[in-house]
Amino acid sequence: MKIKTTVLCLPVTELEKTLGFYKGVFGFSDAKIEEGIIALEFPNLSIFLMEKESYESYSAKAGRAALLPGNSAPAIISCAVETKQDVDSALERALEFGGKAPGAATIDASFGGYIGYVSDPEGHLWEIVCPKP
Repeated sequence: MKIKTTVLCLPVTELEKTLGFYKGVFGFSDAKIEEGIIALEFPNLSIFLMEKESYESYSAKAGRAALLPGNSAPAIISCAVETKQDVDSALERALEFGGKAPGAATIDASFGGYIGYVSDPEGHLWEIVCPKP
């Protein structure tokens, strides 16, 4: 099997608020809501943030309901950035745009990278990493 592309779909309840978060924190200035979906293009990955009802129109085919993270973390989406300032800036902007940052970024003792965590307004958890600052 040869995979051509990879898409991660995540359910959301507040598309407008979520769109503002991804524009403000990750810089997706061209992102928009189309047919109940916000499509974000990352290197080698597309993320579709889907209205819960739209999401369930697909997940129901597999006998599953949408799972919104709330205070849990069913998945961690991790991305690498170039500088420590990029990490710190993401944590600051997350709060400005309706997300959360549970604490300050720190150097990870196991590999030396600078890591911070943010969650979007729906609770989807992101790990922002500067590999070797």
